[in-house]
Amino acid sequence: MADGPTPEIPIPTVQDLCLRTPLYSTVDVSSDDCRELLEVMKARNFQIDAYCLTCKRDSVFKTARSFGSGSGRTTPPQDWPFRDAAVVVELHCVRCSRKYEYWFQLQDRKLCKAGQLPSMEDIAGADLNRFRAVLDRADFSELHRAGGLASYGIGIGSFVYLRRIFERLISKAKKIADARGEEVQDFDRLRIDQKIEALKGVLPPALVKNKTAYGILSLGVHQLDEQTCLKHFPVVRAAIIQMLEQDLAEQARAAAEEDLEREIRKVSGDLRKAGSREV
Repeated sequence: MADGPTPEIPIPTVQDLCLRTPLYSTVDVSSDDCRELLEVMKARNFQIDAYCLTCKRDSVFKTARSFGSGSGRTTPPQDWPFRDAAVVVELHCVRCSRKYEYWFQLQDRKLCKAGQLPSMEDIAGADLNRFRAVLDRADFSELHRAGGLASYGIGIGSFVYLRRIFERLISKAKKIADARGEEVQDFDRLRIDQKIEALKGVLPPALVKNKTAYGILSLGVHQLDEQTCLKHFPVVRAAIIQMLEQDLAEQARAAAEEDLEREIRKVSGDLRKAGSREV
């Protein structure tokens, strides 16, 4: 287990708890705050959406779990938030039956995420492979590294990597805007939300619409703490993925146009040859 105090997080959804909560983070399961989480954890048939390492695509995972190591229980006792226990959550992909497992330790009304298989980094990293074509080697490596650090609750380090990638993608968008004749004056002096607004013709609409959410990227590293970085990590990562998705779609569109033009040239050539034979 990591050294030092474990970060405490607000009550998440079960999906957040399994897929996005770093290892060794704790959730306060006091009688009022844990009600929603408890009801979901006690449900006999809940499911989450996750990337499947076997199917290599997003899939639905359904639960098949036991409460308490070696207890043989398939449902938790009614008062389990107030008992110390090891809690195991087991999910299976509905397409291929790939198993994902998550281990939690309940002690003193604190639910601690103690382990998972496969790791957050493995799941998130596999999904990133499709962006190799639109990311340079440094950005691809740093995006992987950011996910790995965040999975172990290292907020500042992971956030710094994301910020570097985000800033480079914004610079790339500016070059595209410049090439279109849409130059932005004093661009380097603008805050991040102002840069996003200035590049709204190039960036994904949802990113522009929610530009104020990225104001944290304007803060200096010395102003950030671990929990603030971990809290904002998912939304900044989602913005990066959104920009990469747009680049990937543009690349696919350009390839489709090139294929179409190639086929048209081929058809035109065949028609000319047929015409020559008729003459």
